[in-house]
Amino acid sequence: MDRKVRLPQGIRNFVAGSLFSLISGVMMFLSRIVFLKYMTVDYVGYTSLFEHVFLFVSVVDCGVNTSLTSFMSRALASDNDEKKNGVLREAKKLYLIVSAVMMTLFFFISLFFMEKKGLFIPSLLYFIGQCAQYYLGWRALALNVSGRNDVVSKYVHIGRGVGSVLEMVIITLTRSFTLYIAASMVSVILSYLLLFFKAGSVCKWIDEKKGVIDKKEEKYLFKMMPSMASHRFGSLFFRSYEIIAVNLIFGFTIGGRYSNLLLISTAFMTLFWIFQSSVTGIVGEHYAVEGRKDTYSLYRKMSFYNLLVSFFAALIFLLFGGEIGALSFGEENIVLETRFMALEMFLLSSRTTLLVLRDAMGDYHRDWWKPLLEAISVIILTLLLRESFDYQAIPLSISITLLVLSIPVDTLIITHRLKGKISATMVSVLIPTIVLSLILLVLGSLFV
Repeated sequence: MDRKVRLPQGIRNFVAGSLFSLISGVMMFLSRIVFLKYMTVDYVGYTSLFEHVFLFVSVVDCGVNTSLTSFMSRALASDNDEKKNGVLREAKKLYLIVSAVMMTLFFFISLFFMEKKGLFIPSLLYFIGQCAQYYLGWRALALNVSGRNDVVSKYVHIGRGVGSVLEMVIITLTRSFTLYIAASMVSVILSYLLLFFKAGSVCKWIDEKKGVIDKKEEKYLFKMMPSMASHRFGSLFFRSYEIIAVNLIFGFTIGGRYSNLLLISTAFMTLFWIFQSSVTGIVGEHYAVEGRKDTYSLYRKMSFYNLLVSFFAALIFLLFGGEIGALSFGEENIVLETRFMALEMFLLSSRTTLLVLRDAMGDYHRDWWKPLLEAISVIILTLLLRESFDYQAIPLSISITLLVLSIPVDTLIITHRLKGKISATMVSVLIPTIVLSLILLVLGSLFV
């Protein structure tokens, strides 16, 4: 991809993703209001638990998606159609294996854990939809790495919007939680089926029958997966663990209230996830063609601007998150403690540039132990302190502590691998992160 094309393509991806996510986000927000009007907050806890259990267990992906993204970026840089299709053939096989393993795990989770609450059928329907989405996503890999995230965003978010409309109709007419989950499952599968077929017309080179993957590269791919699985587990852990812990420790009612505030923070975080998906493939190709030095300069600029945007998003959430939640869901359904969540949102979003660089470089197997150590520490601290938790503080403070520790380490690791200057990174990334975190804490104490 020509350098002059990268920036406009990244901007197009971000604008399209933001627009479609805004539309589907509004529909999802309305769907949640209708859901709470006709159902109880306990059911909100159930849906949130399903979602985050899926995220948590999807670590059995073992880094397949991330590994293949790195390999596809290199294949695209060589402009070898056989090589690109070879990676896609490998992706098809691996995605099928992973989705089958996940579905087996989810069947037993539904049977032995959800059945006690009468949730076996709803949870199984939800997990079938998510596993089907995962498998069908192997062709979306070609679109993402080719820089056509705008196509992926279009179909995914249109599917979500249509699903939200179906969910509102079903809840209003039937009050059936099972049919509500079934509608969500159908909309997810249909949107990814359409995306699956669309990928072939956008990426004209797709023809898996002609694909050949080099045996040495295939061996290296599998060698990288355990370390990538560790990093995937780490990134998913912070998104899923809190809501699972809240539901299991405090019950589904508290989990439902907490998930309402989480929904609002997720709306803010969506822009950063869109940015991450929009530019990861482009940065990977940039790194493969331009080399470390040029990528380091790009990294510093991205990090600095990402920090500023992260701070203002967290500040807006800090000032208005509780009010928006109370306006939409009622004060009895909202957790009023927003300081910790605003700080965590800032720290999570500030890692976006690190995640982009880490995935694009495909070279972080040497610190595979770090995410596992962080996750184990969070679990141990939660178990030790569970009696001290007020449900409005929850384990957020623990996650924040570990994020504060992990962000500098991740930054230094990437700086070293890109052969950049530590002093330059301190000034452009680490010091601003610390200062902005302290400002958020002070403002939270004054206004919340």
